[in-house]
Amino acid sequence: MAHNEKGTDWRAWLAPVRYADGKPVRFWNQLIMAAIFYFGYEFTSSLESGSTPVARRNALSEVKLERTLHIFKEQAIQHYFLAFPWLIKLANLFYVTVHFILPVVILVLLFKRDASRFLRYRNVFAWMTAISFVVFIVFPVMPPRLLPHVFGFVDTQLKYGGAGRLDATLMAEAGNPYAAMPSLHFAWAAWCAIAGYPVMRSRIAKMLLAVDPFVTIFVVVITANHFFVDIIGGALVLGVSMLLAGLRPRKRHMTTSWVGSDR
Repeated sequence: MAHNEKGTDWRAWLAPVRYADGKPVRFWNQLIMAAIFYFGYEFTSSLESGSTPVARRNALSEVKLERTLHIFKEQAIQHYFLAFPWLIKLANLFYVTVHFILPVVILVLLFKRDASRFLRYRNVFAWMTAISFVVFIVFPVMPPRLLPHVFGFVDTQLKYGGAGRLDATLMAEAGNPYAAMPSLHFAWAAWCAIAGYPVMRSRIAKMLLAVDPFVTIFVVVITANHFFVDIIGGALVLGVSMLLAGLRPRKRHMTTSWVGSDR
């Protein structure tokens, strides 16, 4: 009897979402779609967009803009925290793990706990990543860590490591090194907080999600992976993506059903 109840719980967890017209939206279909989009993006991002001179020129334009706005403080901030190698290593580990894992966790939780919210924020995520990829192609930007030494930035992943066995892989296959604008690290972190906060059931989980975007800003700055304007760009892309996703009609009523009822 206990086995049947456990099995029923599992079936309920994977229950498809249904529109009013009866069309199901299944968990595994959504997971496969997300995986294809996610890893497809990662594959295409490994193709370097633009030449090194163009990426450097665009990065220097960002430096000039930040100096005009009096916000070019990334190098000073990084050098202050270089005195704490343990923190730098932890930041490197955070940079290459949480960014990739957390969005998947949020998508799964959304499907389980609020299907209509899942569909809406799945679209936001897709728009956000697609727009960013287009920007990476037309406006490649070299991250601070790759700028000439005269700027004083340190490539912390190369010098300090922190990702264990991932370090060698990251150095050999770092993806598109000129995908700094917009900061998808910040955009995805902010998306996770906005999309996932309402479905979290514990105060600790809510708190961690709420602070994650701010931790991400700190991490991308002290690891010299993004300028402040890249972070602003990430916020703008998220906002535009939410507007685009909001243009989709919401006339169809969403309900959940048991897997067995679809037969």
